[in-house]
Amino acid sequence: MNDDTILALGGFCKELLGAEAFQALVQMYSQQCAADILGTKPHETKAREQIYASYMGFEGFLDLTKKFAEAFDNLHNDNQVAAPDQDNDDPSVHDIYDGKN
Repeated sequence: MNDDTILALGGFCKELLGAEAFQALVQMYSQQCAADILGTKPHETKAREQIYASYMGFEGFLDLTKKFAEAFDNLHNDNQVAAPDQDNDDPSVHDIYDGKN
């Protein structure tokens, strides 16, 4: 995966995770899964396992979005640090500079 893809997806993930509406959906989904599990009958083991598997898949998706958001921050910060300000070039640090004008 290249830096452009990480920046694009990571920026999107960062916005998504920061959105109040998305956080409300995440909470509602978690609560619905819990309610669905509690609503099963004792003999409905497979139904509970399917609900749990769905919830774990959703958690995996959330983890992936968090990793993309972190990668975006790291890459964004690295790019800012790696780009020196070229307007502040000090000629005295170059070998060809002898101090005489």
